[in-house]
Amino acid sequence: MADEFDPNNQKKLDSEDRKRLLSPRNTLKTLGYQTDDSMADIGCGIGLFTFQAAEIGGENAKIYAIDISELMLSEVKKRAEIAGYKNIVPLKSEEYDFKLENESVDFVLICTVLHEIEDKSRFLQEAARICRKGGKISVIEFNEKSTDFGPPLQHRINRENVGEMLFDSGFKLVDNLDIGESFYAVTASK
Repeated sequence: MADEFDPNNQKKLDSEDRKRLLSPRNTLKTLGYQTDDSMADIGCGIGLFTFQAAEIGGENAKIYAIDISELMLSEVKKRAEIAGYKNIVPLKSEEYDFKLENESVDFVLICTVLHEIEDKSRFLQEAARICRKGGKISVIEFNEKSTDFGPPLQHRINRENVGEMLFDSGFKLVDNLDIGESFYAVTASK
């Protein structure tokens, strides 16, 4: 990975600032995530978006919390059990193998992960593989401006590049929007 997040810093992923800046519930609805949609939260961390998706999706929606870190996934599993979510499936993956069947999810979310990936094209092709025809993908990344948080400026990706990479991976660009002042999302369909 280019700039991999240290799983021992997981408390940063659950900070009130991060929740306020990303507003997971509102963001998912704005991105088009709907009731009964299955979802793959790629690089889920400790589940900031996973749990909101489980609530919005309802009991019939499978929410795959996918991460390469056992530490992160054990936290998701523990929180899911405490909260009583039965539709969350923690799944240990490899960087370029998400361990799901072809075309198995309606919605793929990649939040603040793509900048960490060395071979972004290969990573997005794997996302395309698991996304159903007619399904959606949303990539959320840091804006290209200096902030007190997030990756260094030189590791950030501009939204046009994300759109081009999604198009090259077999997606059709649907939308490009700001999420507050610090993030943007590029959403595409398959």
